[in-house]
Amino acid sequence: MNPVRQSFNRAASSYDAVGDLQHQVATSLTAFIKTKLSANFDGHLLDAGCGTGYCLGQLVPSYPAAKFIAVDFAERMLQQLPADPRALGINANLENLPVCTGKINTYLSSLAWQWCDATRAAKEAARVLKPQGELFVATLVTGTFQELAHGLQVCGLNPDQHLLRCTSRAQIQSALEAADIEVLTLSSTRITTWHADFSALRHSIRGVGANHLPQQTTPALNRQTRMQLIEAYEGLRTARGLPLSYEVLTIHARKR
Repeated sequence: MNPVRQSFNRAASSYDAVGDLQHQVATSLTAFIKTKLSANFDGHLLDAGCGTGYCLGQLVPSYPAAKFIAVDFAERMLQQLPADPRALGINANLENLPVCTGKINTYLSSLAWQWCDATRAAKEAARVLKPQGELFVATLVTGTFQELAHGLQVCGLNPDQHLLRCTSRAQIQSALEAADIEVLTLSSTRITTWHADFSALRHSIRGVGANHLPQQTTPALNRQTRMQLIEAYEGLRTARGLPLSYEVLTIHARKR
């Protein structure tokens, strides 16, 4: 099985307990969506990379006439979805959605695109969207985990071998435009989480399943290198603790 899928499956039962960043981003994204969708919206809304259904929990009560499709590639995440007859859960990949062409009125995805090829994800979003259908995406871009990257470099290690390689803002915009999706707004926000020690920091990443890379097997660190990394990271400590930053790009776009 795909190691990333395995990791998210293992994290499913604990995801909501430790996913503070994910909830913060999803809450912001769904609040933004509510400013754009009328209360009588009765179309199909797709949550691509739905996880445990946090976004659906924010949106389903607000749109009683809508139909919801929730897609995630980790089947155990889908088992955590809130029961609702209007929400159909599907185990699938964002790059190959089992959804009819031109069926979706509104496409949303919160912190899932960073695990995908942006070009393929954008093309698939464009395929399932109706003309003039809207897309709302929050994803991680370059600049995420900058403190970890710094620590690895101090230890003489290549961050690309140990950290998720996030796509740049410009690359995502180009992918959307190439898919004939008109970008309406792009906004970047840096969110920094704070941790008592390096172990707690790593747990925050592992607890939401984000501890495996799609590109390759992550090289293991020996004890000496791990201690060097912790020492390097301690140099970043403030009164609030050890920082871990995420660069979040929020996109509002429309299928032409």
